[in-house]
Amino acid sequence: MSDQLIVELLKPLYWLLSLFPFDVMKAHFMQRAILTMLLLSPVCAVMGTLVVQFRMAFFSDAIAHSAFTGIALGLLLNIDPRFAMPIFAIITGIMTMRLKRAGDLAMDTTLGVVFSATIALGLAIISAKKCLAKSLPGFLYGDVLAISDGELVWMLLLAVVVWVFLLVWYNRLLFMSLHTPLARVHGIPVERLEIVFATLLSLTVAFSIRAVGILLVTALLVIPAATARRLGRSAGSQVWWAISIAIFSSIAGLATSVSYDTAAGAAMILWSVAAFGISLWLPAS
Repeated sequence: MSDQLIVELLKPLYWLLSLFPFDVMKAHFMQRAILTMLLLSPVCAVMGTLVVQFRMAFFSDAIAHSAFTGIALGLLLNIDPRFAMPIFAIITGIMTMRLKRAGDLAMDTTLGVVFSATIALGLAIISAKKCLAKSLPGFLYGDVLAISDGELVWMLLLAVVVWVFLLVWYNRLLFMSLHTPLARVHGIPVERLEIVFATLLSLTVAFSIRAVGILLVTALLVIPAATARRLGRSAGSQVWWAISIAIFSSIAGLATSVSYDTAAGAAMILWSVAAFGISLWLPAS
C-alpha cells in the first residue's frame, strides 16, 4: 500500500480529531496515538474477557515474550521486526494449541515449555549478536506516540477482522469456556475455533506491543476484563464495561503522558489499575 493512499485513507479521521478544542490534538503524532488506542483498546478489552474466561492470561504473556524472539530473528535475518514479530507470535500461538492437544497437557504446563523455549532462543540470538540489542528497548517498553500511518492501517485491518470474528463466534467461544465437551456435542468446531482464536489473540498481542511494550501488553488485555468481571452482571455487560474502561484508561493515559512527560503505555496501565482498585471497593455484581 503506497504512502499516498495511506494518507488519503486516514485524512478524514485526522480531520475529525483536529476539531477538538485542544492544541495537542493538532499534533499529528498525538492524532495517530489516539486513533491507535481507539482501535486497539476495545479489541484488547473484548479479547481480554475471553482470555480471563479461558484462564489464558499466561498464554498472552507467553505470546508477548515470544515476540522478543520474533524481533531478534527479524533483526538477524534483516527482516523488519514489525513483520517478523506477528509472524513468530502466530507460529507460537498455534504451536502452543497443537502441543496442548497432542500431549494432552494442562495449558500452564504447555505454556511453560513454549515460554521457556522461545525466551531461550531469543536470548541465545541476542547474546551471539550483541549488536542487535540496541533495537530491543523500543519493543520492550513500547511507544504509542511513535506509531506510523502504515502501522495504523494494519491495526485498522486487524480490528475489522477481530470484530467480525467476535460478532459471529463470541457466544460459541463463551460456551466453550464454560464446558468444552458439551460445546463439542452441540456441533461447535472446538479445535478450529481454538486455533483461530489463538491466531487472532497472537496478532492482537503483537500489534499491542508497539503501543505499550512487551512488559505491559498482558495488562492491556487482562486488567479491563478483570475489572469488568467485578462490575458486570452478565457476559454482555462485562464486555461493555471492559471496552469503556479500556478506552477511558487509554485516553487518560495519553493525556497523563503528555502532561507529565511519562511513558504512555505505563500511564495507560496505571489508569486501568486505578479502575480495578475502585472496583474492589464496590460490591461485586
